[in-house]
Amino acid sequence: MYRAMIKYFTFFSCLFLITGLAVDAQQDVVKNPEQFVFPDFSVGVVKLKNMEKIPLALNYNVVTGKMVFMQKNQIFDMIRYSNVDTVYIHERKFVPFDNVFYEVLINESVSLFIQHKGEITQPPRPAAYGGTSQLSSTTYITNLRMGNDVYRLKNDESLEIDPVPVIWIRKDNTMYTVSNRRSLLKIFSDRKNEMKEFINRNRINTENPGDLIRTVNFYNDLIQEKRP
Repeated sequence: MYRAMIKYFTFFSCLFLITGLAVDAQQDVVKNPEQFVFPDFSVGVVKLKNMEKIPLALNYNVVTGKMVFMQKNQIFDMIRYSNVDTVYIHERKFVPFDNVFYEVLINESVSLFIQHKGEITQPPRPAAYGGTSQLSSTTYITNLRMGNDVYRLKNDESLEIDPVPVIWIRKDNTMYTVSNRRSLLKIFSDRKNEMKEFINRNRINTENPGDLIRTVNFYNDLIQEKRP
């Protein structure tokens, strides 16, 4: 039993616990939610490919592109995605793609994903703070890990993050980005007339995930009707 516990801890460590950034309390994260998808850390589930499920206090960092979790008032990056199948937070699903996670909006014949991203707009370049994880700042919002470097901002400096989400559509096993109506119609060129009429009639805004959900669902219904 003791050996089994060591084996499990080693696997868990390899999956999650490589680097951690200290925070004072979960309350600080709630007060500074700009770099996260959710305003606080809440218990979610990491489902592994071997069907094992690990409950953790989870969130997603839009600046670093990392799935993160809190443990004993510290925030850790999830660094190995190869063993992860799906992450569930607040009944929302996230799946790994390369080195980031996409949120699943539709999982059908044609699927829809959103890649949550954010860019730092102020200050333009934080100063390097060495490579140690022992940081004195009281909030994670002032500490950013990018690659192998840890950056720290002065406590009196504000951090502004500009949301720049990327919408992805998977069709015929190919991933396409959506930037405007033209790109959307190009993806659905096989049913261009019906899709153009739907998009114009409903005044579809390609920056609105809700509008894109309606659009992809409409297309999936069209191709479903075509099948015998």
